[in-house]
Amino acid sequence: TFFQEAAVRIAFLYQEQKKIEQAIDYLKSAVKMVPDNADLLLYLGSLYEENEEFSNAENVLKQGLEMEPDNTRFYFRLGVVYDKWGRKADSIDAMKTVIRLDPKDATALNYLGYTYADLGEKLDEAERLIKAALEEKPDDGYITDSLGWVYFKKGLFEEAVKYLEKAVSLVPDDPIILEHMGDAYLGIRHKEKALEFYKRSLLNKNKDKKNIEKKIRELTGK
Repeated sequence: TFFQEAAVRIAFLYQEQKKIEQAIDYLKSAVKMVPDNADLLLYLGSLYEENEEFSNAENVLKQGLEMEPDNTRFYFRLGVVYDKWGRKADSIDAMKTVIRLDPKDATALNYLGYTYADLGEKLDEAERLIKAALEEKPDDGYITDSLGWVYFKKGLFEEAVKYLEKAVSLVPDDPIILEHMGDAYLGIRHKEKALEFYKRSLLNKNKDKKNIEKKIRELTGK
């Protein structure tokens, strides 16, 4: 137990210093010493994910599932890896497995519901999943945002504004939630409010700024 905790801590310190390769190498050596430790594999998989080594992440997480076939943490992490990898169908299947194993897993319920909403498909199912997640975590800003986004995708803009306003009050600086708020205000033709939230979103974005900059230009003509 002490070895595992120390190994994870050392890898985490490398990670904090943005030395992901060193963190991966260290944790790989730790896994060789205790190959039957599933927690080390889970953390190693997350490091590969952060480093966008998705194939390696998949292999490591599947090794963990061979040890612990019903461990929802591995399926969830695998689902996130597949999502970032562009393998949406595999991501959805992994999240469905988490929910089958633990029907009250709010994070997986929300992830799957938001995925459907973002794809613009199965919106009634997305609403059901996200409401189930909110039952478990009623004051979670990210889940509240997901429900608002479902209503936006359904064209129910007033309802979207209501939930997204609550989401912003719970998580004031998240650029995606702020952009969703801008989209919803634009949906009800409140262009000034939309522009306000687009600008707030841009201030909080560290990357992928082109889309939000385009929305601002379209509203300002600049």
